[in-house]
Amino acid sequence: MPTSTIVIIVIAGIFTVSMASASYYVYVVPHPAQLRILHNQPDQMINEVIADFKEWYGRPIEVTLTRTDPQTTYEKATTAPWKPNAEIWWGGPLSLFEKAGSALLAYNATPFLDGEINETCYSCPLVDLSQTTPRWYAASLYGLGVMYNEDHLISEGLSKPQSWADLTLDKYEGSITMTDPVMSELMSPFVMLILESENWTDGWEYLVKLSAFIRHYDINEIHSTWQIASNFLPLAVVPDFYAYDVMAASAPYVDFTYLNETVLQPDPIAIFAKGTYLSEAKAFVDYVLTERAQNIIGKYHLPMRQDANEFPSEYGPFDLNFPHVEGYNQTLQEVIGDYYQTWITERHDLIRTAWNEIKEIDKASHDYTLAWNNFTYAGHYVDRSEIEVIYKETNNWTNTQNM
Repeated sequence: MPTSTIVIIVIAGIFTVSMASASYYVYVVPHPAQLRILHNQPDQMINEVIADFKEWYGRPIEVTLTRTDPQTTYEKATTAPWKPNAEIWWGGPLSLFEKAGSALLAYNATPFLDGEINETCYSCPLVDLSQTTPRWYAASLYGLGVMYNEDHLISEGLSKPQSWADLTLDKYEGSITMTDPVMSELMSPFVMLILESENWTDGWEYLVKLSAFIRHYDINEIHSTWQIASNFLPLAVVPDFYAYDVMAASAPYVDFTYLNETVLQPDPIAIFAKGTYLSEAKAFVDYVLTERAQNIIGKYHLPMRQDANEFPSEYGPFDLNFPHVEGYNQTLQEVIGDYYQTWITERHDLIRTAWNEIKEIDKASHDYTLAWNNFTYAGHYVDRSEIEVIYKETNNWTNTQNM
């Protein structure tokens, strides 16, 4: 037999054995289930959750965690025809989950079907109510408030603020930082929170004055958090989980307060419709919504189940004394954000300059009255009733022809 023929036979034999071995490995040898999660959760919390999920799941499963920002995750979910290379999206602004639409798998989670979870907590949705079958669920909740550095407050002879109104006391001028509400999805409820807790005119007067007390708006909430944790400033308006994540990392001088009122928002979890391991993804969502998982999550963030008994604050979100704002109007938030941007964001430097001049005027004088009225004109330029009329005439802001 020619040598070349022998070589060909040997190569063919090796190839056949290799293919048989590969087929045996793929189809005969058992493999653990798999699950891939894109998230923005604190490492300590999600590692504890995953360890408990594996025990709850009851059989071997490999879980791959990838930390990423919500905008990147949204783009992975909605960029056709590519798959997101993951099954679970955990964390981010609700608006991104809503925009993702059919890129998220509609799924009736077992705890939801069994009636174990509420549909809302006060005015905050806990489940996607826009669809017959939900595409997302709240994995936890968050509210706006003030993160504070106790050591810094003491060093400046300041006390912890007790209400939103306190932040505009003269003693706090220059001691507060925050992200511009119209530049952050997470901070965007702040404007409506103030307007709902005050009347329209007083609310805008407050927002203008608070803006004067802030030297520079931060580029994001992480920067606000860093300034408090590093003792650079004593006060920051942030979503609670930024403070709770720092506090969980053993920072005894840092604390958080919701002040007199806050508005709750969901931190959603969803399944990618193009995911590969969908059975495992459904099981994970079921698990996250259990009382067992919520008591783990509740050590770090506000839980979304009423029967959870662990929470990072002095009270849970369902408690009667939780300082939620009554009658929060989500619908007006978008247009109010535009109004805020026009009157405050774009004029921030002018507001600070004007305030520095106004505070030098005798408050009992006619000049002060004129200056203050001009300074707070945003609350008088348009009345809230006019906003609501425009809202109705434009078919919920959708018909600009009527504006």
